Amino acid sequence: MSKYLHLPFISPIYMTLFAVYMKIAEPRVKRLIYFVIYILLGTIGALSAFGPNERMSVFLGGQALIYFYGILIVAGAVVCLISVLPGIWIFERAGLVGLGTGIVLYAATLIIFGASPTISFFPIIIILVFLLRWLDIKDYMLAPRKE
Repeated sequence: MSKYLHLPFISPIYMTLFAVYMKIAEPRVKRLIYFVIYILLGTIGALSAFGPNERMSVFLGGQALIYFYGILIVAGAVVCLISVLPGIWIFERAGLVGLGTGIVLYAATLIIFGASPTISFFPIIIILVFLLRWLDIKDYMLAPRKE
């Protein structure tokens, strides 16, 4: 242990954080990485829904579709955020459906809009990563626990 853990104000904070960390279902580091990914995607969805690109909204003839896929991404990210750490995979799958649908709509809009292939393929890569996650969790409702 570190010599700093014996300081009176560090030890309770460390013990609390360690207790919270141990409540995360295995594999913990992988789940924390997914947690950060879902936070970032929720932020991106909120930015795209509530601060859309003017050229894109003119191209689509309004902002209804932009709001729709932004809200799908935000809602899917929130459901995934709530369910990824405790390992409630049935809810994470529901969140992945919302995320996937919103990202597919966004990617289709970018492709139709004529964005560069580099920009258009990043959402497709994100979808493929979530497809891999879906394949990992598709057969179970909850994460297996080690007792």
